[in-house]
Amino acid sequence: MALTHTSVVNTKPKDKVFKLSDSGGLYLQVKPTGYKCFKYDYRLNGERGTYTIGSYPEFSLKDAREEHRKAREMVAKGIPPKAIKEQRRVNQEKATKRFSYYMNQWLARKNLATTTQDDLVQRIEKNLLPDLDKKAVDEYSTADLLKILMKVSQRGARETAKRLAGVLRQIFNDILILGLIENNPAANLAELLPAPDKLAKKNFAHITEPEQLSYLIKQIHQPSPRQDFIVTQALKLMPLLFLRPHNIRYLRWDYIDSESQIINLPASELKTRKPLQVPLARQAIEILMQLKPVTGHLEYVFIAARSSNGKPISESTSNRALQRIINPETNKPYGAGYMTSHGFRHTASTFLNELGFDPDVIELQLAHINKDRIRATYNKAQLMDKRREMMQAWADYLDTLRNKNG
Repeated sequence: MALTHTSVVNTKPKDKVFKLSDSGGLYLQVKPTGYKCFKYDYRLNGERGTYTIGSYPEFSLKDAREEHRKAREMVAKGIPPKAIKEQRRVNQEKATKRFSYYMNQWLARKNLATTTQDDLVQRIEKNLLPDLDKKAVDEYSTADLLKILMKVSQRGARETAKRLAGVLRQIFNDILILGLIENNPAANLAELLPAPDKLAKKNFAHITEPEQLSYLIKQIHQPSPRQDFIVTQALKLMPLLFLRPHNIRYLRWDYIDSESQIINLPASELKTRKPLQVPLARQAIEILMQLKPVTGHLEYVFIAARSSNGKPISESTSNRALQRIINPETNKPYGAGYMTSHGFRHTASTFLNELGFDPDVIELQLAHINKDRIRATYNKAQLMDKRREMMQAWADYLDTLRNKNG
C-alpha cells in the first residue's frame, strides 16, 4: 500500500526500527526515537544498495518521490544514485564560492615568500578579481578570460598578461580536478596573447648620469603641492635605502630600530629568504621622524591616501609620481621609461661602484649575495661598519647632487 501524507504524519514509533513501503523501493524508515527518514533500496550491478533521500519533515512525501524518481533514473543508467547529492554539492559550491576562493586555496599551497605572494596577490586583485568574481567559476569561457587579459596586454603590460595567463591555468586546473568545470578554459590561454615586446628595455628604467640624478633628487624634494605628503616621503627615502619597491611599500614601524638606526627586514620579506639589515643614514632617519606623527600609530610607514584600513601605497603610485617629474628641456613630464621605483636599486649600484665602494658590500646591501660568500674577507662587525659607512656616504652624495647649482 502506497504512502500518503496522512500516514507519514500519523505514524508513531515502535520499540524497534520499522519501515512503511511506497513503491519502486522507496520507503519511510521510522526509529524508536521518532526519527523518520525516506530511503530507496536498489540493485546495481548485481549488488544491493540503499540511498538515503532525507529526513521528514525536511523532505515531504512529494519531495521524496521526486528524489526517488531521479535516483531510479541514475540506477537505470548504471550510476549510483549518491551522484545526485554530489552534483548538488558541486552546484551549491559553484554558486557560493567565486574565483577568489579558489585563488586563495591555490596560494595557500604555493608557500611563496611573503614579498612574492604579496606582489602576486596585488596583480591578481588589480587585473583579475574585478571581472572574475562577478559570476560562478563554470560560467567563464576561454573567450571571456582572453578578453580580461587583453585589457592588461593592451595597456602595455604584455609580460604581466602572460604571467597571469599561467596563474589562471593553474587555478582553473584545480577547479577542474574538483569537478566544478568540465574543461579548463585557461589551458592554452597564453598562446592567444601577444608576445612581450622584445625591443622593450630588459632592465628597469633607471638613471646612470650624475646630472640626471641631480635633477631627479631636486624634483623629489620640490614636489607639486597636490602630491600626497606620504608619497613624497616615500620617494625621498627610496634612493637612500635602494630597497625593492615591495620592501618600501610594506615597511612596518616595528622593523625600524631607532636606537640602533637600522631597519631589520625579516627573511619572509626578502626574495633570498634571508633577513636583511639596512643601516640608516642621518637623512633617512630625518625622513622617518617626519612621518612618525602621521603614521607612527599604524602598522605600515607609507599608507595610501584614501585607505581607511591602513593599506600601503601601491608601486604604481610611486612610479606615476616619478613619471610626472618635468623634463627641463621640454617642460613636459618625462613619462614612462624615465625612472621606476625599482630603478633606484640599479642607479645606486651603478653609482656606488663608480664611486669606488667594495662591490661585495654593495651586492650584500642589495640582498644579492649571501654573507657566507664573503665571510673569509670580513667578519660581521666589519661588514656592518662598511655598510654604515657606505649608506651615509651615499646619502651625503645625494645631498651634494641636490644642492648642486644648475
